[in-house]
Amino acid sequence: MYHPYKKGYSVLPALEKLDGPIFHKDVFYDEYIEAKIESSKKRNLLLCSNISEDILDHAKSVIKENANWVNRDYDFNNICMQLQEDVAIHRIDRSTNSNWLAATHIAFPSSWRPEEKIGKGLEEIHQPVPGMNLKNSYKLAETSCRLGPFQRFVWSPIFEYRLDFHPDNPKQKFDPKNPKIYIKVEKQITYPLPDVDAFLFVLRQYIVEPDLIDLYRTCCTMTPEQKKYKGITDEFLDFLFLWLDQS
Repeated sequence: MYHPYKKGYSVLPALEKLDGPIFHKDVFYDEYIEAKIESSKKRNLLLCSNISEDILDHAKSVIKENANWVNRDYDFNNICMQLQEDVAIHRIDRSTNSNWLAATHIAFPSSWRPEEKIGKGLEEIHQPVPGMNLKNSYKLAETSCRLGPFQRFVWSPIFEYRLDFHPDNPKQKFDPKNPKIYIKVEKQITYPLPDVDAFLFVLRQYIVEPDLIDLYRTCCTMTPEQKKYKGITDEFLDFLFLWLDQS
């Protein structure tokens, strides 16, 4: 199981070579698909900005090659609906050294709005993340179009068990009288599509129970801005401290 919080908190890209499949089914497949269908009832999951059908078809062929359970006759939207993962396509324009989020099929965002990020570059997309500096975002996007696949992990404490954290769905705040503590881990994969100057961005969610000792230690190293961004309050840290002191 994935426990990236044990390595501390970092906003660096920290890309590493992918060590597993791009897409896979597990015992929670039906749960994910049901949750994805529920998300699709609330909002349009497929959003596009300056992307051709040829590029969508190219991405679709990559998905079909790496997820042999999907119905190969379906369109891009319905193929994505058969995946536990969320999918996005990021493009670059070499003539202008620009990059932008060209398509998203996101059912399980981690407190961000895909509808506000579509069409934007990596630097602007990640601007709200405290301490993250992507001034060379074109270089990072261009590298992702040529090399890989790569993986990285991001994580957040959550206080309820669910996958979809779109901001339209209010987050449950920490309740010390009824403490439920999980970690929402997001495995992020970049898969190059060099023939079309783009890359797939694949997001896989995991809900795990944390090691509270390591979680407390990591949270204490975060800046006040990072704690606020992640929803880590003094009340939550005090609860962890008292729990550790009594255990």
